[in-house]
Amino acid sequence: MKKIIGAALLLVLVLVGCSSAPKVYNNGTFEGTGEGKKGPVVVSVTFENDKITAVEITAQEETPDIANVVFENIPTQIVELQGTEGVDTYAGATYTRDAIVTAVEQAIEQAKIK
Repeated sequence: MKKIIGAALLLVLVLVGCSSAPKVYNNGTFEGTGEGKKGPVVVSVTFENDKITAVEITAQEETPDIANVVFENIPTQIVELQGTEGVDTYAGATYTRDAIVTAVEQAIEQAKIK
């Protein structure tokens, strides 16, 4: 009986040890900057429990009529996708979109546990 209990406990410990993946990102808010059409675009990216929970545009000088759709949609997509891969492109706002992607990628690099 003791051997069975011991084996069961050992199995539980092995399974618990295997199920916890190492953390990839530090919790917190990290900033990045990308070059837009009219100047720098600055973003803040918040990480919690290894997930991107928020992306906020904190500074920019882009033309509102062209850039607003990008500022409204790209941050949400990045949170949904948990990164920049697969983020939509926008005709006429390529520089703005690319600036956000570059800035977020900088923030992701800063957040990585080294």
